[in-house]
Amino acid sequence: MNIKLFIGRGMAASVVLACAVAISCDHAIAAETAGAATPGATAAFAIDSQELSTALLALGRQSRRNVLFDPALTVGKRSQKVERAGTFEDALRQMLAGTGLKFEIRPDGSAMVLSQQQAGLAPPPRAAPRQTELAQLEEIVVTSTKTGAANLQKTPIAITAFTARDLERSLINNTRDLVEFTPNLNISQNNTFAQIYIRGVGSSNIFNGSDPSSTVHVDGVYYARPFAQFTSFLDVDHIEVLRGPQGTLYGRNSVGGTINVISRLPTDTTEAKARLDLGSYALARGEAYISGAVVPGKVQASVSGMYSRHDAYRHNIVPGVGDVDDQNMGSARAQVRIEPGDSLEAITRMDFYSSDSASMGYAKTLLPFEPIANSILGDYSKVALNAPSDTTMRGYGFSEDVTWTIQDDLKLKSLTPYRRSVTKSFVDSDASARDVSKSNIEESQRQFSQELNLNGTYRALDYVAGLYAFTEQTKSSTYTLTPLTDTMNVIRPKMQAQAYAAFVQGTLHLTDQLSATAGFRYSQEEKRFTQLAGPATASTGVFRANSPTRYIATGKYYAGTPKFGLQYSAADNVLLFASVTRGFKSGGFNMTSTDPKGGFAPETLWSYEAGVKTDWLDRRLRLNLTGFKYDYSNLQVQTLLGNAVSVITNAADASIKGLEFEARTTPVPGLDLSVNLSYLDAVYSSYPAAVGTGGRPVDASGNRLNDAPKYSANMAAQYDWEMSRGDVLYARTEFSWKARQYFVATNDPVQSQGAYGILNASVGYGAPAADWRVSLWGRNLLDKQYLTGTNQSAGTINGRPGDPRTFGVQLSWKM
Repeated sequence: MNIKLFIGRGMAASVVLACAVAISCDHAIAAETAGAATPGATAAFAIDSQELSTALLALGRQSRRNVLFDPALTVGKRSQKVERAGTFEDALRQMLAGTGLKFEIRPDGSAMVLSQQQAGLAPPPRAAPRQTELAQLEEIVVTSTKTGAANLQKTPIAITAFTARDLERSLINNTRDLVEFTPNLNISQNNTFAQIYIRGVGSSNIFNGSDPSSTVHVDGVYYARPFAQFTSFLDVDHIEVLRGPQGTLYGRNSVGGTINVISRLPTDTTEAKARLDLGSYALARGEAYISGAVVPGKVQASVSGMYSRHDAYRHNIVPGVGDVDDQNMGSARAQVRIEPGDSLEAITRMDFYSSDSASMGYAKTLLPFEPIANSILGDYSKVALNAPSDTTMRGYGFSEDVTWTIQDDLKLKSLTPYRRSVTKSFVDSDASARDVSKSNIEESQRQFSQELNLNGTYRALDYVAGLYAFTEQTKSSTYTLTPLTDTMNVIRPKMQAQAYAAFVQGTLHLTDQLSATAGFRYSQEEKRFTQLAGPATASTGVFRANSPTRYIATGKYYAGTPKFGLQYSAADNVLLFASVTRGFKSGGFNMTSTDPKGGFAPETLWSYEAGVKTDWLDRRLRLNLTGFKYDYSNLQVQTLLGNAVSVITNAADASIKGLEFEARTTPVPGLDLSVNLSYLDAVYSSYPAAVGTGGRPVDASGNRLNDAPKYSANMAAQYDWEMSRGDVLYARTEFSWKARQYFVATNDPVQSQGAYGILNASVGYGAPAADWRVSLWGRNLLDKQYLTGTNQSAGTINGRPGDPRTFGVQLSWKM
């Protein structure tokens, strides 16, 4: 029969060749396609529903892969719309859904479209040959600009992106795990509350009345409360860590940057995957998902679930109380994707998570305090607590994501999410065997938002414009018991927040190589803070004389956050970019304050950034370099004084400058190497009245910012051996290192962590033909003891250690 071969090569015109091929042949005669995309690479596709032959031609162009088919097979058939980031194989499956046609991937990477009968008669593709040529680095697709999928190397902002493959081979399971692989990212933890710092910009203000300075978005949904930011990565397509202020497109409180988690979309192709990890500390973690068509071409759905547990990492030497730092959590997620016509797509998402654990908190005493705790000073595997720890978290959410394609170059998107989250913790807040203080902390929150985006292209202009509305209600209850004085300090604030914004950003392509970007966002926020606080008698629960203090305070905050940028494609593999951006974080209130005037002002940041992104040696070497300087004003700094008392003040200003170098290469067949190096000079330019130990004022001018190590590095190496049957044996090692970092503005050496490195490694064997893999892994193999944060409480200083050495085995299967 006659088969036509369509060869796609970037923007080059497709070439159509005729060749006679018997269906029994084990390969097709094909022209060579130099520089064709690597099989399995992720790319961005935008192909409307149309005549199938035309759609296959477009797929060849966009994928730079050969597509072979008999034109007679496509007569009278229309393709499904393909508009998502994914592999060539996924795109072809979706395109052929409902046509009755199949496809096979040939040994040379081309695809042959066949009828059901031909697919049944054709011999299976030959096993992939042993790797004899250098593989290219994959093209990573990101969606950070809100104008659709784009190549990471062509996106003029500093982004570290992780594909689903990256997450799997590096055992990245949640937000915390990103630290070891991302330049200038640091994450601390106060009980269940995340403290995320990007390039030294973050906040320890994690309680009611304040907001984070670096944010987390999941499928475009802003996670407002820090205790909800430790999201587990379930059914994820890719993750983007955007470094630097994202004040124009993301707005609310993204002063330092944001972490974008993007889910895998369901398609018509039936897919299933399961993974099981068993390891030290009785670890058992399982996750699975299934995805496929409900109504082919119209409705697709996916369901995924995860459960994870492990025994306590820290042994409590006080008998009968219980160990701490264990895990017992689960989550579930469902998506339904509806495409009633070529111009409309609606995605409904639902998720739920639950966790019950003996939380670590700041449970490790760092200075001499009492005899039992003193006996284990310096041993981070042991604690001395006379009260059990208990933490629960619950949360769920719904969102509706609707995209209307008005015309080929104009789309309207609506995102409507609702979320509800609750956390409850009981901790031994003096971190010792003495009965000095205990704390019960509860917080519940619900949020609703609506965002409308209009994005399109007009001649040489790509643009996005949007409206955003957000409302939030947060309630907290904190009870700190002091048994010696029969005192219970009660703090029960409520906060209502409303935020509105309008934004626009456009990129004008001045020439084929030079483009200019300009954007602006106007934000308006209002907060209403209701306080009830004061001492009570613990045994009776009755407030004491002149207590409690009650007041209502309000704050209104306004800001304009512009962005200006230039990007120049010096060559197809070289992108130069520079930008000036402003970030804004609203003001707020101190949760523990009894002063109606105890609020704090907004913080702002001007960012000046320039960088270069390059690919060399036929995309086998990737070198990126970014430099930046921040002028940081009125930054909000929280100091914990103990017994649930904190102080939040505005530092006058700070100066941050730094460099980030990222390299990745495949120097020999099967070997993948990556190196990230970071330099960060982050200091308080002027902070004459920082709050020190006991509340005394300290001049912190010239001190380093919290969680901002001057130097950091992370490296990874993986080697794959291809076996004769196509099976793969691989070995991987990862190392991350950080210089000294401080956890308080006074740069107290006790409340700091010296330089340390973390070594991870894994080795595995996979059979791609049978779709299974087994691997052995180890994390923190050197068993390094280190701190991720500190706290002052009950006259001493306590810390939270990082995870100890763990190891295990992983089994995975996919269909």
